[in-house]
Amino acid sequence: MNAGESRRQPCGCVRWRLQRGGHAPVAVPPYNTSMHHPTPLDPLAAIPSDPAITALPKADLHLHQEWSPRLDRVLARREGRPAYDWRGWAESLMRETPPGMPRLARLSRVFPAPPEADADPANVIARLEDLLEEAAAAGAVYVEPRFGGATALEHPDFMALFREAERRVRARHPALRAEATYTLLLWDEPERLERIVTACLQAARDGLAGIDLLYQPYDTEAEWDAAARIATRAADAGLGITAHAGEFSAANIAAAARLPGLTRLGHAVYAASDPRLLDLLAARGITVECCLTCNVVLGAVPTYEAHPIRRFLAHGIPIALCTDNPVQLGATIGHEYAAANALGFPPAQLFAITANALRASFTPPARKAALLAALNAHAPAEADR
Repeated sequence: MNAGESRRQPCGCVRWRLQRGGHAPVAVPPYNTSMHHPTPLDPLAAIPSDPAITALPKADLHLHQEWSPRLDRVLARREGRPAYDWRGWAESLMRETPPGMPRLARLSRVFPAPPEADADPANVIARLEDLLEEAAAAGAVYVEPRFGGATALEHPDFMALFREAERRVRARHPALRAEATYTLLLWDEPERLERIVTACLQAARDGLAGIDLLYQPYDTEAEWDAAARIATRAADAGLGITAHAGEFSAANIAAAARLPGLTRLGHAVYAASDPRLLDLLAARGITVECCLTCNVVLGAVPTYEAHPIRRFLAHGIPIALCTDNPVQLGATIGHEYAAANALGFPPAQLFAITANALRASFTPPARKAALLAALNAHAPAEADR
C-alpha cells in the first residue's frame, strides 16, 4: 500500500502480482486459517521452512548492526574458537527476566568483542559482510542495516565501508541490494547528538538512506519536540524516517506517527490495543516493521500466535517482516518468514509482504523500481499460492 492509501482491503479475492513497472500497490490477501498449531511455536527453536518459502525473495527493513556480537562471530571464525553463546543467553533471558522493559534492558548489554577491535576498518567491513551474507543466504533481496552509537564519529567513512561490504556479498549474491540507515539515540548528550545528526546529514550525500529515532522514556510518553526538529532536517536532506514506538505500551505511537516525513514504525505492537491508533496508522499509510521473534523473546507478546500482525493487515496497514537483532535473538529473515508461514500465511501473502517492504524501503526510486520489477519475476507459482 502506498503512502496515503487508507482504505481497508476487501475480504474477497485480491491481486498479488505487481502491475507493469512495479509501482501499483499489492493488496495482502486475508489470513489463511487452514493452518493451525495447537502448540505455540518456540521462538528459540528452528522452524521448518517449506521449499516455496525458502525460495521466496525476502526483505528486512529493521535489523541493527549489533557491532560486538557480529564482530565476535567474525573473530571466532578467524581464531578457530566458539563464538558467544547467544542461544543460551536468550534462554536465560526468557527464563529469568520478566517480559517487557526488564528484558529490553538486558538487550545489547553484552559485548563479547571489544571496542578496540571495531576500530579497525577491515573488521567493520567484515562484520557488515557477515550481516549481509546471513541475510542473502536466507533469501533476502533487500536489507536496511541500522548503524548507531558513535559509529559515525569513530568511522566518518562508514558509508564507504558499508558499500565495500555490500560489493563483496553481491559478488556471491547478485540479487541482494542494501541501504544503510542510522539509529539516533535522542537521550544522548545534546552536543554529541548534534555531531551525530550532522554526520548523518553529511552521509546522506554518500548514500545514507534514512534515520531511526529511539528515545526515552520508551514505554511512557516522551517529549517529541527535539525529535520533530531532527526529523524535519532529515526529511529536508532526503532521508527516510522511521522510529521505534509501541513495543511495550501504546505510549508514543501517535506522537511518532505525526513526525515530519515519518513513513514507518518499528514494532507498534500496542497500536492494536486502540482502534484510534490503528486508524491513524492506516490513514497515514505508515508501514509497521513487524519483528515477530523479537516481540516474543522480549515479551511484547506472549506467543507468535498472539502477535497483532493480522489485525494490522485487516485494518489496511502495510507491514514488513523484520529481524531486529538477529545475532542476539537467533532470528534470520528466513526464520521470520517461516514463522509467518507456520502461522498460516501462504507464499502469495508473504510475496505481497515482501513487495510492501520494498515499496516502504528508503532506497532511491530507480533502485526501488528495479527491485519491484525483479520481484515480480519471482511471483509464486499457482500451486504455491
